Formats: sequence, C-alpha cells, structure tokens
Amino acid sequence: MSSRILPVLAPALCLAAFPAFSEDLTFTHPSGATVKFYGQIVPTYQSVDDGEQTYDSVVDNSNSSSRVGMWVDVPNGENLLRFNLEVSLGLKNTADTSQTEDEDWIDWQRTDIRKLEGVYSGNFGAIWFGQGSMATDGAAEIDNSGTSLAGYANLPDTAGGFEFRDGAALSGISIGDVFKDFDGGRRFRIRYDTPDFSGFTFSAAYGQEVLAEDDDADYYDAALRYAYQNDMIEADAALGYAWKNDEDTTEQLIASGSLTHLPSGMNLTLATGDGKDDAGSYGYVKLGWSGDLWDYGKTAVSIDYFDGSDYVSAGSESKSWGVQAVQTFAEQNIDAYIGYREFAYDDETDADYQDMSAFLMGMRWKF
Repeated sequence: MSSRILPVLAPALCLAAFPAFSEDLTFTHPSGATVKFYGQIVPTYQSVDDGEQTYDSVVDNSNSSSRVGMWVDVPNGENLLRFNLEVSLGLKNTADTSQTEDEDWIDWQRTDIRKLEGVYSGNFGAIWFGQGSMATDGAAEIDNSGTSLAGYANLPDTAGGFEFRDGAALSGISIGDVFKDFDGGRRFRIRYDTPDFSGFTFSAAYGQEVLAEDDDADYYDAALRYAYQNDMIEADAALGYAWKNDEDTTEQLIASGSLTHLPSGMNLTLATGDGKDDAGSYGYVKLGWSGDLWDYGKTAVSIDYFDGSDYVSAGSESKSWGVQAVQTFAEQNIDAYIGYREFAYDDETDADYQDMSAFLMGMRWKF
C-alpha cells in the first residue's frame, strides 16, 4: 500500500515546502478586457474493499477533477461579456474505477470539455449560451462544510463503478446505480438567471447533449437559490426541478441547503431528491466543523449519512455513512484530504449483497 500512496504524498510534501504561489495568472488589455487562466491538479489514492477483494489505485478525484480553464472578460458599459473555456485533463478517476475495467490512465475525450460558453450580464441578470451548467447543476450539492473534496452528496464520485457482490459473484449493480443524487448536469444550453432579489435568484435553462453520442433528448430545468450571511450565520439553499423529453418524459426534483454558525464553525448540510417515475429517492445529512487549528489554513471535519430507496427496483434500500477531513495550506494553495465511506444495498430479491467500503486520500493544488 505504501508504494501506491507515495505518488500522492510526494507532490503534496514538495509543494508544501515551496514558498507561496501568489502570482495572479490574469492579463489585462489597455481597453480593460482581461484574460485569467486557472486550474487544479488532484492526485488521489483510492482503496475499495468489495467484501472479497481490495482494489488500490492512484487516480484523479471525481469529487473535484483535475482541470484547466480560462475566463475572458470584456466590459461593455455597465454590463459585462464573459467567455469561459474549461476542460478536464481526462485522467482515470475515482468514479470510473471498478473490479472489471482497467481504464487507461489518460483517455481524453470530447466529453471532458466541461465549459465552452459565453455569458452577458448586467442589471437585467445574466444570459448564458454554450456548453455549461444547466439551471439545476449544483442544486442538490450545496455544501459549505469545507469537506466536499473528500465526500459529499454525490456518492458515486467516490467509487461509483464498483459492483456489489452477491455472495462472491459480481451482481451487475454498481454504487453509481443505487446512490444517485439527481443533480443537474452540463450541456449545450441557453440559460437565464434573474438579478438577486433579497438573496433569491431564479434560473431556467433548455439544453441538449452534444458531446455524448446517441442522446437526442431535450433537457429543461429551473432552480430557485437563496443566499444569506450576517455576523452569526451563513446560509445557502437551492430547489430544482428538471425534466427530460425523449421517448418517455422523466422528471427529477432536488433540494439542498447548508447552514454554518460562523462563531463556532459548526455546520449542517441537508439534501434530498426524487427521481420520479420509480427512479429512486433519498435523504442526505452532513454535520461538520471548520476552524483554525494551525496557522497553515482552515481545518474541516465532518460525518455524513445517505438513506435512499427504490433505486433499480421497488423496495430496495441504499445506505451509506462516511467521515471526511480537509486541511488547507493557504499559502501554497493546497488542500490535503482524507475520507472513508461504507456502502450497503439490499432489495426484495434473495440476493445476499456484501457491504463495500472506500478510502480516499490525496491533495488538490490550485493555480
């Protein structure tokens, strides 16, 4: 195990020893237009125990994948025209590993284009066009705990490709099949966001899947978000509804919120979703703390629980609990993290599904 962990720890230890990387990768034209480059690298050690065997890998972290991007900002009077290009690096990641697939460590595809979009914003709100977030993207995953890098409501990002074992045999039912949070995605869309009204914003979008093949469906969604902060609390919440028009219409209803007591650092995160049409439903809760234990940066710890039902088949149960910790090294732009999670699944068949566990450890370096 130590030989696999070393590729993760070595970059973290080296970067931690470097002086602060404070250079801003922003370039300004005399007209006032700016170009800003950004990115992150997230090497991760993943260990999954499916009840019979343990699988160890050094991969990318699907909770917050390695990526590069750029923003171009062009002022237009009181309004602003922006262009965003962002791509994943196409690295083998924690959501794609499994007992049966031996993925290439680098396999960049066009679906790794995360964003290729423009946005025009002003007092009227914002209009988005191109590949990017639908209105409900993130609406099921609001999380101010500071530990989402190690684990959050979208459990398949931890080890979604691994199948539960029925006795010693693989069942064909994966973690990704039975722990969906129904969050919105990224597609080629047109989207409108209203201005902020006393902390509330409303968004609506229409999009199509242009990067993946064999998907001719029309996607629609809408979301209401709320944000509030004073000296005592910080609160964020979202409610979203999405539907997909294909041969059949499918619908999803999601909501999440996160509340932090700023003086103590205690925080509570809640999420729920219903896939409608017997696609499953769930509730999720996370309790955490964030504060300054050392001068390096914020320390955050949390524990969470996921309770789902009716995935794959009516009467099924999907349960999971996890613990997470993240330590920030502010001067080096590094977040070191560790997370552990257990998964349990059962249905009304005679199958004897074994529990699974997953362990993640790694670091994220942002620039």
